[in-house]
Amino acid sequence: MIVRIFDTAVNPEDVERGTQIFLEQVKPFFDQVQGCHGIEMLIGAEEVAGGVIEVAAVSRWDSLGAVEQATSSPDYEQALAEFRQLFEKTPIVRHYETVE
Repeated sequence: MIVRIFDTAVNPEDVERGTQIFLEQVKPFFDQVQGCHGIEMLIGAEEVAGGVIEVAAVSRWDSLGAVEQATSSPDYEQALAEFRQLFEKTPIVRHYETVE
């Protein structure tokens, strides 16, 4: 199992809009992608340096190949297009293998 962590930040006033976009556009895309076992959004509990709120999306996958196939699709770009406009820092994406 692969765990993918997508980490960025948004302005505090954009948290509500970002949450709405995640629930209406991003999550539905990931929920229908083959090989994805779900995604959740985490929102920082307080502002960090620069006065932004950290936001992370954590998803679980069958394989790195499934991640690659999903994230290279035009549907992925479309699902994230509006959300990306809120980003205050370049996203950092990490992949981990679970220990079973």
